[in-house]
Amino acid sequence: MELEKKSFLVIGLGRFGSNVSSAFFSNGHDVLAVDRDINVVQNVVEQRTVENAIQIDGIDSNSLRRLDLERFAAVIVSVGTSIEDSLLICATLKELGVQKIVAKASNQMHGSILEKIGVDLIVYPEAEMGRRVANQLMGLNFLDEFPLTENFSISEISLPKTYVSKTLAESKIRSDYHLNILAIRRSGGHFSISPSAATTFQQDDHILVIGTHDDIEKFKELNV
Repeated sequence: MELEKKSFLVIGLGRFGSNVSSAFFSNGHDVLAVDRDINVVQNVVEQRTVENAIQIDGIDSNSLRRLDLERFAAVIVSVGTSIEDSLLICATLKELGVQKIVAKASNQMHGSILEKIGVDLIVYPEAEMGRRVANQLMGLNFLDEFPLTENFSISEISLPKTYVSKTLAESKIRSDYHLNILAIRRSGGHFSISPSAATTFQQDDHILVIGTHDDIEKFKELNV
């Protein structure tokens, strides 16, 4: 099933923001990725993970207003270094009439304030990883998925055996299945965050991926 092409704005291009941007872009959607650090923006442009990336300060309401915000299906706020900046950006977006805001939260307090501001979806990537480690150590080895937007999810999947001993680059998971790998959970609960192309998959690895629901389900079928 072909997805309707949409436009997304991603504010903050750390690990989470850059992977979300890349996932949207690789699935044919229009993405505008922004960050206040010009070096971060240049790095994203050089890696060609998105087509459009610019340097702006997200807490500047005038700069945000010039982005023509009504054209975006959702705005993803992935500012991780400053909770204050995250809250200011989300509050400004609400004031400017953005219909759907997705924000990354650093902790429960951060998330509670984002909820009061009116953020539509709050994501706790660090907490999700920690919970998975605890479940693994307690023997509760279940995998789950949580939605990021209407069409995109983050999911932890048991690595199909066909990829064992291959590097991330050799696996071609991104090109073949349009999935971006956020982390690898090794046997024993150790996490490898934002693995490089040279990272080699091991037996009993689990991978944390971001992609469309359909692409995630197709990839899961390799384990059947």
